[in-house]
Amino acid sequence: MRKVQKILLGIFLGGVLLGGIGTGVALVEYSSLAYGGERLIGEEGMVTREIDYTFVPGEERISIVSGYWIDGVEVDDTVPEGIIRYEVTYNEKTVEPSVCSWEASKAQQEAWEDENQVTEYEVFQEDVQEAVMDAEETEVTNSQEDDMGEDETLRPSEMRQTCLEFRVRYIHSDFAVLMECKDEILAELKQKRIFNYQMSYVAEVRIRANSKTIPYIRSQSTRYSVYP
Repeated sequence: MRKVQKILLGIFLGGVLLGGIGTGVALVEYSSLAYGGERLIGEEGMVTREIDYTFVPGEERISIVSGYWIDGVEVDDTVPEGIIRYEVTYNEKTVEPSVCSWEASKAQQEAWEDENQVTEYEVFQEDVQEAVMDAEETEVTNSQEDDMGEDETLRPSEMRQTCLEFRVRYIHSDFAVLMECKDEILAELKQKRIFNYQMSYVAEVRIRANSKTIPYIRSQSTRYSVYP
């Protein structure tokens, strides 16, 4: 009986010894790895897509809801009038982008009007008058000229006010994308380099609108820069 106990004790101590050696080897291996910084994975799935929202300027006013990817509205006269164009660069394997719209609540509309009760309408009227003058210089049709001459432009408070918000729906599987990149990750480990791997989702969102549409758009950080 004692002989069996001695054998079992020897096996146990041998296991502890081998386990300790294995742990030491692993620690030596880990300590020899060099940190390579951050690296995006899944970039091969990046695509660019345009999402348009169409409205009638003068009947509707748009408020762009600010968000993580939103940085104002850019002037681009290649975009037709009455269209707000979202240009989204994203990973089609991980997210699905969309632009949601809803009519502003009465409380939101009142808050917008209270922000600048006097100057807002004056600036708005100046922008509309400039748009009318530009349209006349481009020789619009007689019917359009007659409509503009009647000066029936609605006040901002009388227009339908719509909120626009950019959203994404996550459709990714981190594990699936990780497995697709496993060969690259293993190759880097063999080279004794380790990275902080980050999944790519949305790279950029640009909002563009015609200069004649801009007066009907409200954004917290509107940038009046010419789109290259």
